[in-house]
Amino acid sequence: MDSFWVIVLFILFAIFSDKKGGKKPVPKRRTPDLPRRPLPDIMQPRRERIEIPELRGAPPQPQVVTMPQVQERDEILAEQQRYQEMLRRKKRQQRQEQAASQSEKAAAALQNRPSAIGLNTLQQAVIWSEILSKPRAYRK
Repeated sequence: MDSFWVIVLFILFAIFSDKKGGKKPVPKRRTPDLPRRPLPDIMQPRRERIEIPELRGAPPQPQVVTMPQVQERDEILAEQQRYQEMLRRKKRQQRQEQAASQSEKAAAALQNRPSAIGLNTLQQAVIWSEILSKPRAYRK
């Protein structure tokens, strides 16, 4: 029981000494309020226009593209894309029409020819169904 009171006293001492002996808060540093003085007027040196002679054998100057030129180029590209899309639609429509006409021709040809179902083809169909699927004995 004596050791219990020693431990309790030690904990209380540690708590109170920490609160009392903590660091003092550092006050904020104040800067003096100085009157604002205008900056002195400094004369800018005059710049003289220097003529640069043309260099022989130098690469050509890059062409600078302005905003209207960029907009004009974008409009031309948009027009070209619309034209290409129109051509693609026409080709697609022609292919669909050709496919429809070919399917109509094939359907007409199938209707005109006689059926090729005979005794031999029926026997072959039964044999292949036995080979490719479950045997009849295993079917439910």
